[in-house]
This record gives sequence, C-alpha cells and structure tokens, in this order.
Amino acid sequence: MVDKVQFETARKTPEVDAKQVRTAVEDKGVVQEVDAALAEAVGAGATDIHFEPQAEGMVVRVRVNGTMRTVKEVQDRMKGNVLNRIKVLSGMDITKSRIPQSGFFKMAAGDRKIELYVYALPTLYGESITVKVQYKQSATLRLDQLGMSPSVLNAYRKALSRNSGLYLVTGPPGSGKRTTVYGSILEILKPDMTAMGFDPVVKYEVPGMVQGKPEDRSEFTFAEAIAALFQQEPDIAYIGDVLNEQEARATIAGAFARRRVFARMTANDTVNALQNLVDMGVQPFLVAASTAAVINQRLLQRLCPSCREPYEADETIQKEVGLKLPAGARFFRARGCTACGGSGYAGVVAIFELYVSSEELNKMLVAKASVNDVRQRAVREGLVSLKVDGVLKALSGYCTLEEVLNSL
Repeated sequence: MVDKVQFETARKTPEVDAKQVRTAVEDKGVVQEVDAALAEAVGAGATDIHFEPQAEGMVVRVRVNGTMRTVKEVQDRMKGNVLNRIKVLSGMDITKSRIPQSGFFKMAAGDRKIELYVYALPTLYGESITVKVQYKQSATLRLDQLGMSPSVLNAYRKALSRNSGLYLVTGPPGSGKRTTVYGSILEILKPDMTAMGFDPVVKYEVPGMVQGKPEDRSEFTFAEAIAALFQQEPDIAYIGDVLNEQEARATIAGAFARRRVFARMTANDTVNALQNLVDMGVQPFLVAASTAAVINQRLLQRLCPSCREPYEADETIQKEVGLKLPAGARFFRARGCTACGGSGYAGVVAIFELYVSSEELNKMLVAKASVNDVRQRAVREGLVSLKVDGVLKALSGYCTLEEVLNSL
C-alpha cells in the first residue's frame, strides 16, 4: 500500500452542472472509496483496474501479472458517484452516461508518477469503467534480461546489426511488446546516433532518445505524425502501433532510408504479422524489401520456484502437446506457499518467436505464397515457433504447460 496519493485532473473538463460535479468529486465517502481502490491497485502493481457495475453494487477488479482478482465491492448507493468521480478526474462529461467515452489523468503514488487512461462503456447496470495504468519509468531491461533463449537472442542481435529495416514486435495486448521494443533500442543506441519515438503512451523514458506522443485533440493523423518524425532524419525510429494502411505505408516508407524502424502490431504469429501488412494494402514486394525481423511474444505467469510441483508427461500429454518430447519429460504445476502468497506464481515469463528475413523468404512473399508455405520455409531456416519456445520453458519449470497452450 502506498503512503500518499495525489491526483492531477485533466486539463479540460466539460461544462457540466456545478452541483453534480461537487457531489461527485467532493463527497468524502466517494473520494475515499476511489482513492483506496486506486492506491491498492497501484500498490499491487496492477496494469489495469476494472470498475464493473452489477445489478446490486459494483465490483472492482485489478489485473496483476496477467491475472484478474477482486479487490473491492462498492455499495449500490455509491456506485454512480464513484464512477462520476473517476469520470471527472479523467475529463469526461458526467452528464452523459449512454455513450462510450475516454479520458486521462495523472497520479502520484509516493515518488512514482503514473498515467491512467480511462475508458467508459454503457452497460445494463451502469457504466463499466476500465483504467489502464502506465508506470512512468526509465527503460532498463536489456535484451538478455527479457528471457529469450540463447538461439533467439543471438539471431535477433544479428538481425539488429543491420543498418536499416523494419523491426516488428507483435503479440496480443499486454504481452510486453513495448518492453521488447525499448530493450531492442537500448541494445543498438549509441551516443553518435539520433533516436526518436512517437507513441500514444510513453511507458519508458530512454536517456538520449527524443520521445513524443499525440494530444487527444490533435488536428493531424498518426500517419502524418510518423511522416513528420521521419523528416527529422533519426537513425533509430519507434512509431508505436501500426493499425491501418496509412500508418503501414508511412512506416515502411521510413524503413527504406538508412535507419532502423521499430513498430508494434497485434498479431497471432510472425508470418501472419507480415500478411497483416499486405491485407492493409501494402504491396508484398515493399513488405519483403523493408522487413528485417519480426518478433511475436506472449507473457505468462512465472511459476514460484519454491513450491512448483513436477509431474511426468504421460501419453495423453504428449498427444496434447503435439511435439516429440524427450524421454522422462516432466512439466510443472502451481502449488502455493508463503513465498508466493499461496498463488503458486511469482512474476511473469515471456515466450518468443523470431522471424528473420532471407532472400528465399522474400521471394516467397513477393510471389504471394501462402502463410503456411512461408512459415514452413521459415522453420526450415531456423524459426523456433512460439509453441516450441513455450514448451521448452514449461519443461524448464518457468511456466505451466496449460498456460502455454492456452496462450497460442
């Protein structure tokens, strides 16, 4: 639990009924309820907080290390005012409750500065509000601290040694993509280089890197911002998520210059990420010519090393895995002890898949070969699939086999 909590409201709050605002923001019970929920969530290191209205009252849940748990129940009589308190802090219009809204505010917890991105959605029993928590910190994790296997780490470092190209880091939301991007930048950034980034959320601050983000009411598109960034002629560029054709084209255009460009994308695997670019409208030959490497990753719960329990992989498990396992293979399950607070887990572990471009793979992309054919060729050239990396880490006791298979 943190000692001191302070809030900085959004710069612009919509004009609303002053009495209603005063009721929502200044009511002592409401303020204490919201402050306690946010402080407990931040103290636990939550990545998001969910205020979920029920038929009677409201449940507050947080996600810590990828797992949701309930931290508070709010009485029905306070439900509306608690939601209004959050909406006022984040600059939303509390007179409107039947339309989706989004907002933003800052929070100081002790000596930590935190940014909170708030999203409201109308539901049957009131507005459901999700608060995504971003802890402002310096980027410190290096590539060799992310949990890549030696073969993946060495191959990725070799790919990073190129002087130009697009490096896509992909995976579902919450899979640690930003951490991998910044670890990659720290790996190659030198004092005689210029590095610039433009991302809606600046999670990490990198010494020697110029970083910016769009304002909510910006009059230019994100694609225009990407083009403007490249006009600054950085040696290393990071442009956040690629979401549409305009952003994809601007990103790839920048990667053809003598620079390394990093970007994120939501994708199930590395080869499908390349297909996503084609589906957005980018010509296959441009994708092939610009791409240096693609990473796909997941974040899984790390088993507590003090209490994890081994068990032998029987024939049923072998069939479920679909891979040839070594004789006497053992996996591990969670148990729970005092060291992990009874949960059976302690922290997170990442699993990775790395695609590195080659002449033959580029020819297949230009020829519009199927995703399956490109993937098979990539495996022959050394691609270790996300599944294989996950199973190997499960065999080593880092995570459960069940979570590996469920993450794919």
